[in-house]
Amino acid sequence: MLARLLVAVLLFTLPLPAMGAEVIVINGDPPGVGFNDPTPATPIGGNPGSTVGQQALNVFQFAADRWGANLISDQPIRIIAFFMPLACTPTSGVLGAAGAYYYFANVPAEPPGKALAANTWYPAALAEKITNQDIVVDPTEPFEIISFFNSELGKPGCLIGNGWYYGLDNQQPANRIDLLAVVLHEFGHGLGFSAGPTNTNTGARPVNFPSVWENYLLDVTSGKRWIDMTQTERAASARNDLNLVWAGPHASNVVPSVLAFGAELVALEPDTLGTNEAVPAAFGGTPPHLQGLVTAPNDGGGTSLRDGCEAFPPGSDTAGRIVLMDRGVCTFVQKALNAQNAGAIAAVIANNTVGLVSPAGVEPSIVIPVVGIAQALGAQLRATPTLADLRRNATTRAGTAFNLPRLYAPRTFASGSSVSHWDVTATPSLLMEPFITSDLTSSVKNPEDLTRRLLVDIGW
Repeated sequence: MLARLLVAVLLFTLPLPAMGAEVIVINGDPPGVGFNDPTPATPIGGNPGSTVGQQALNVFQFAADRWGANLISDQPIRIIAFFMPLACTPTSGVLGAAGAYYYFANVPAEPPGKALAANTWYPAALAEKITNQDIVVDPTEPFEIISFFNSELGKPGCLIGNGWYYGLDNQQPANRIDLLAVVLHEFGHGLGFSAGPTNTNTGARPVNFPSVWENYLLDVTSGKRWIDMTQTERAASARNDLNLVWAGPHASNVVPSVLAFGAELVALEPDTLGTNEAVPAAFGGTPPHLQGLVTAPNDGGGTSLRDGCEAFPPGSDTAGRIVLMDRGVCTFVQKALNAQNAGAIAAVIANNTVGLVSPAGVEPSIVIPVVGIAQALGAQLRATPTLADLRRNATTRAGTAFNLPRLYAPRTFASGSSVSHWDVTATPSLLMEPFITSDLTSSVKNPEDLTRRLLVDIGW
């Protein structure tokens, strides 16, 4: 039994066996475009390609080889890839997408493989690895993964001022997006970092078979795993922000070696706000045991007096204080710089929607601690000047609930992002988060990442 899917839009105590899998990128583009684009290009960042098309294809195969070196399978993994125009505007656009070409259930083993768990969907590459066979559906479409990436990035009308970085060294400049990191991410989805084919929006399952992911999706509010939920419960759990976690043993066991301790804002006087989770920024100093009065001074004007996007005027209530600002309008870095320049001892950025905010960016000159908090807490702090303690949480890792790694489950369902990504509260950033960040590494394994260990949980 099979289902076909075209996607639109990693320390365990024992060592793993020697790894190796052949991952093959198949150029799906016609002559003259995409991977066959003849536009001359200068070799960059270890990529020797002399044309734009060849450089892009080199990145794809480099990503495929990196995944192959971290997988165990005797079956070749074929990725049909297209480098083509995708939805794009001057300010936003689709970078890429990938998914399993097929999903399989109830496939018997070819010795020395194992049969798939009964009535459970597996992505094609994983199903073939487990059963030790090439599961042929249509000989003319012998693919395990399908991928699409945007060839128009940085061109007129598409994310103006940006563009792909084709280097293989993760040294992209500020106005370029690291193609390697994006390709590694999307290939991860095709290999099995996805709750599909279960519909995470509605909770529906093809022929009522669960995906292999449902064994490990745990809602800490209800205490139930998706495998034991009704369709309605799964749909609700996909929107249970900060409370949907991965309960697989391999990924959860390496949390301490991957994720940093989280941060918290503790209200001291008045103490009615209690202890509140905060998310350390990707930049700035490490939150110490720092006490100060939380204030929300008006900035110099602009769209909002509360966003910190303009320099705080002389005499503003910032020096020696923990400065509270709202998310939006300008970058997190700009807000933090304005607070630091005005003498703040720390910066707190409140979300402009439900859930926690994870301030992203890179700026070595920022040395004060910077954290993100929930919108509701921001409103409470504005209403009541509060003496607070900003500090590291000594027991809980950032991006976890009960020290199990969170999955992205915002209250407003995000098609293509919800459930099938790590949560944005993880620190440092993880490869399989829903949004690319400047501090994202191109690692797929521990100790830099949790991704491969999650794949081990589902059978890799």
